[in-house]
Amino acid sequence: MKCRITLNMRFDSCRRCGKELEAEKKCSTCNLPITFSCHACGNITEKQYHPQCVSIESAYIPNINKK
Repeated sequence: MKCRITLNMRFDSCRRCGKELEAEKKCSTCNLPITFSCHACGNITEKQYHPQCVSIESAYIPNINKK
């Protein structure tokens, strides 16, 4: 039997009440969820950083010398 993983489905449940978590905010680089919330108890998780996205964002140097 093969195991299939769905990326848009959260495997964790709320640490406070055990209910399902829903994506609250998404990464601006890869569009994967970084913050989750529980609608049952209002708990919001800490931001989850994606190491590959942080390195991409830190390499970005904005052009501040606009003419």
